[in-house]
Amino acid sequence: MTWTKKLLQLNDVLSDLVPDKDGIIKYAKASGLKPQSMGLGSNVTDIWNTILNEADKSSKIDTLLKSVLDAYPDNLYLKSALTSQEIDFSASPDIDDTADWQDVSDETLELLTMEQSTLLPVNFLAKGVLKSKSVGKVELKIGNNRYSVGTGFLFKIKEVDALFFITNYHVINDKKDIERTRIIFDYELDVDDHSVPSRSFKIDPDGPWYSSGIREYDTTIFQLIDEADRLAEYGWIELKEVEITANDFVNIIQHPKGEMKQISLYHNIVTHTDDRVVQYLTDTLKGSSGSPVFNSDWEVVALHHSGGGSKPGEPKLPEGIKSRNEGIFINKIIQFVKENCKM
Repeated sequence: MTWTKKLLQLNDVLSDLVPDKDGIIKYAKASGLKPQSMGLGSNVTDIWNTILNEADKSSKIDTLLKSVLDAYPDNLYLKSALTSQEIDFSASPDIDDTADWQDVSDETLELLTMEQSTLLPVNFLAKGVLKSKSVGKVELKIGNNRYSVGTGFLFKIKEVDALFFITNYHVINDKKDIERTRIIFDYELDVDDHSVPSRSFKIDPDGPWYSSGIREYDTTIFQLIDEADRLAEYGWIELKEVEITANDFVNIIQHPKGEMKQISLYHNIVTHTDDRVVQYLTDTLKGSSGSPVFNSDWEVVALHHSGGGSKPGEPKLPEGIKSRNEGIFINKIIQFVKENCKM
């Protein structure tokens, strides 16, 4: 089997959607494969790798995808994988290459079993909805029916009189891509589960362009063209310097896999901080790059940029909890904006 970029991403998506061996075996059998004869191991990614290899040999990739789609009918990537359209998830950097990932502590594991209260005032939800208006999907056309996707958000800081949009450097980093990129707001569902009419904006090619590489702040900042004065409808998130410590809770508003806007609220615990990064346990998927990471007061504490599976020797997490997610500490990004705006 030739592992194209599309199939590699499919392996990642399936591993995220169905992260348990029994579930994988169920879908494999439903597509006419015989997983019992494949000698499957215990690592989810490796199991899906084996299943996809066998499906390819038997010309059953589409059959396998359709069996999974029965359970996830709205999954954008699975649907596109059955067509000529290809979606690139702006592959985030390998967390092992960009940071020193700290182990999950026993104290954090205690918190995950609800030793700490997660009660919040009900207006927490209303505040989150207001913040979510400023979060948009980044879509970069990279070929015929092929798109690279990510997330970003509108922001301001008090010391600078300008409205900016921010995402990751690995999502968009070349000004040559401006014409092929659009930022989409309101790509989400309303309270009746109906699609909200979305609106897209182009990047201002003559406006500011501040970027910082993956190993520094993994950040690209620019302005949007707003000739009809419509951006005001989406407001902005005010960035200010904050404090964040291990075992704080965080929440992420995102467009995982380029799908409609979603929020990760459960079991989101900070495991490590330093003067550059914030590391946390939470649910993110490909396409979440560039999402705002909020604390419980809906203040942005980080710009999400990378994630991964557990590493050898890491404490075993409760079932369903994902590890190794990381964002760039927002204080560093605020300093970065101020330094560039003085130029």
